Amino acid sequence: MNTRTGIGTLLSLLFVALIGCEPAPPAKLRIAVIPKGESHEFWKSVRAGAMKAAKDFDLDVTFKGPAREGSTNDQIAMVQNKIADGVDGICLAPVDAVALRESVDQAIAAGIPVVIFDSGLADQNGIVSFVATNNYKGGERAADHLAKLLEGKGNVILMRYNPGSQSTEQREQGFLDKIAKYKEIKMLVQDKNAGPDEAGAVKLAENLLDTYGQQADGIFCPNQSTTSGMLTVLVERFPQVAKKVKFVGFDSGTNIAKALEDGKMQGTILQDPVSMGYMAVETMKQQLRHEAGVKKDNPVPEELATPENLKDQKIHNLLYPAVAE
Repeated sequence: MNTRTGIGTLLSLLFVALIGCEPAPPAKLRIAVIPKGESHEFWKSVRAGAMKAAKDFDLDVTFKGPAREGSTNDQIAMVQNKIADGVDGICLAPVDAVALRESVDQAIAAGIPVVIFDSGLADQNGIVSFVATNNYKGGERAADHLAKLLEGKGNVILMRYNPGSQSTEQREQGFLDKIAKYKEIKMLVQDKNAGPDEAGAVKLAENLLDTYGQQADGIFCPNQSTTSGMLTVLVERFPQVAKKVKFVGFDSGTNIAKALEDGKMQGTILQDPVSMGYMAVETMKQQLRHEAGVKKDNPVPEELATPENLKDQKIHNLLYPAVAE
């Protein structure tokens, strides 16, 4: 075989080989969703929404938060691990509005876009989008509802969540600003923080009701763990106080929903965690695929649930959202 024939044969074989090769499918976009925690039912519902978006848009989505909600250092480490892992995008619910800013900057500097959801940063510069409930407005709605229940007068306890959590701090501030407009309502307590978990909420609720239970006419708690902890203490340790106070919370949960049904709570502000998780992932997908319509702010509407409107389909769906185990 001469050289020219040999070369021709090799080229023919190469051509056949190339024709027979299937092109490799494009790699899925890798998106890390990092919530404040995972134990609360709220986060399980956020995960359900995020994973539905992963399925709908054919994405590789991981969902992992600190084992103990409120652990700033653990969440910082998680963000930095995802940066080192080279994910395409990060969706983050910051435990602390200030402490997570440096890690977000590191992600952006590494070319990894960041969507913030649920709870904001003190400085939102450089992020793709903010997907969250209007938490200040939610606090205002809770105050108006409690004031209506109290007919504009009485003594109120606010049991706060955890310092540094922007979402709950906005709810607390919205509540305080609005309740101050009712001149015959007095705040008995407004500066006590329960901490990041329900055990801390139970402990503080016991102390507050021991001290102020007989004086209190109304109570507000700004998230699931504080609401659930206060509810547990009212029902199990202070049934007489539970009978007389008007109690308004924030978020849902199995015991919160039942308390509304049984008339042991008079209201709770509901978020839409499933939509929140879905929107955060969808927005990141839009950014990474350079699609039109990426919004800087993606508000998630809040609703007020009361014993009177539990049969409303919208309220029912938010009170019993999908959860992912």
